[in-house]
Amino acid sequence: MIDLLIVVLIFVLSFISGMLGLGVAFVAIPVLGLFGFELIHVIMPWALLLNGLTSIAAAVKFMQKKMVDYKTAIPLLLITTAVAPLGVYLLRFVDETTVWWIFVGVLLFLAYRMAFVKPKSDKDLTELPNKQRVKGGVLGVGIGTFAGFLGVGPGFLMMPALVMLGYSARIAAATNALIVTLPSFSAFVAHIPKAQFDWILVIITSIVAVIGAQMGAAFMANKVKSKTLAQIFALVLVGLAVYRIYLLL
Repeated sequence: MIDLLIVVLIFVLSFISGMLGLGVAFVAIPVLGLFGFELIHVIMPWALLLNGLTSIAAAVKFMQKKMVDYKTAIPLLLITTAVAPLGVYLLRFVDETTVWWIFVGVLLFLAYRMAFVKPKSDKDLTELPNKQRVKGGVLGVGIGTFAGFLGVGPGFLMMPALVMLGYSARIAAATNALIVTLPSFSAFVAHIPKAQFDWILVIITSIVAVIGAQMGAAFMANKVKSKTLAQIFALVLVGLAVYRIYLLL
């Protein structure tokens, strides 16, 4: 019964993450924690695998809809993939509690930006000046390292960063879905030597996660406006921040 509940929850969370252009790790980690799984060797690698799979599933749908800016997505994909293992390595040396408090502050800042700061453009443009793309590359180094450390994939930070660079929320979400694929898998590979899985449950949740993410991406592409998407994303970020504060106190 518990395994069935986990499968259903992963499907629902994957639908939401697909709609937002994110991998599912940012919500899968706290949810899987509720079932008593160990964090470092079970939840983190499991969530990173699901993160990569849901990102690919959503990205395929967005690419079919021609909503992805490849000139931004591919360089950021390579940058964040390269630095994600560095974040995993830093787990050995950095005070995790301090980093989680920084994480909370970043979430609340980004939530404010998404909810209250008007984007530079409401149009679904897939072209930005090269200067903005360079800024995105610099941000990608920090975002990929930070996300690798936390084991959540870079999408939760990259999507609002893309909005700040000038994309509408819809195009930012679609482009972000492609960016976060390989970094998730590279961080997952770094966890494999010490990972401890129930492989049957992992395989089943992987399948339903892919289905849920594709359905969520299709729903966003056809039904959701940028302003609404930005507001939903801001609420998700606040929810994550509140949950993390609860765990820290």
